[in-house]
Amino acid sequence: MKKTLLSLIAIFAFIMLGQAQEDQQAGKTGISKAEMQSRVEESVGKSIREGDIEETQEAIAVLQKTRDVLALIAQNKIKEAEDVMAEIVGKLDIILAKRPDLALIPVSSTVEVHDVVADLETVEKIMKQVRAAIDKGYYQQAKRVLSDLSSEIIIKTAYLPMATYPDAMKLAAKLLDEGKTREAATVLVQALNTLVIKEDIIPLPVLRAQEYIRQALLVLDNEKTFKENKEVLLALLDAADYQLKLAEAMGYGKRDKEYKELALAIEQIKKYVEKERERKTRKALTKLEEKLKNFKERLFPVKPQK
Repeated sequence: MKKTLLSLIAIFAFIMLGQAQEDQQAGKTGISKAEMQSRVEESVGKSIREGDIEETQEAIAVLQKTRDVLALIAQNKIKEAEDVMAEIVGKLDIILAKRPDLALIPVSSTVEVHDVVADLETVEKIMKQVRAAIDKGYYQQAKRVLSDLSSEIIIKTAYLPMATYPDAMKLAAKLLDEGKTREAATVLVQALNTLVIKEDIIPLPVLRAQEYIRQALLVLDNEKTFKENKEVLLALLDAADYQLKLAEAMGYGKRDKEYKELALAIEQIKKYVEKERERKTRKALTKLEEKLKNFKERLFPVKPQK
């Protein structure tokens, strides 16, 4: 009980310290907490939209029509139900004719946010305590602490399984034609329950680091001289570096060598800024932005399913 209480106290402590760190970054970089949140939401929304494919809207329509058929069967409107079933089978046949290799079609996404504002030094201390607890066999205590120690967005995407759904619809249509309405309804309900749910997790600190680098590139395009931009550029680079270190400390890709490469890249850019080498700074920032984009996509692989 005493150890659990100490863990809870530590968590509350790093929330307060993390808030102070976040406020400090906002003051130096010019990006408020609210603006950063808005940028991250926009970035995640874009990632989800990029996961959609041409057939997504057609698949959504198929799901809705499947539910419509169930409603018509419940109302004993069998002829109308058969007509809608024919539409469903026809749509699925067209999709398969165009994309015979298509296995999954994304049809919906939900977003969950787990964000504990964390101070890097305190997170490292807590992780040390967690490792010590695991070594001593206190697995449940470690689990409870780790469940609170997260800063991530969870994207849950539902997919229509093209390997089984079309066959289920054809079977339901056949059963309806044979007058077996109850059996047809059962097949339809089972088909709706076969949607594949895929969960993707992306660390919020990585997204924030990406936004800080994007802002640095925007700063280079304003009307001020490079010398006038120098202080804010260094602050943005420091903030990006801090967020990446935070992501690593919290265990997101802990053994990933890319964290080291990104840290070295930021350090090099800071040297260019200090020496006021604008062209090299811009080139290196652009390259770093691409590296971060690729890193995020590897952690959060929202791609059309095949």
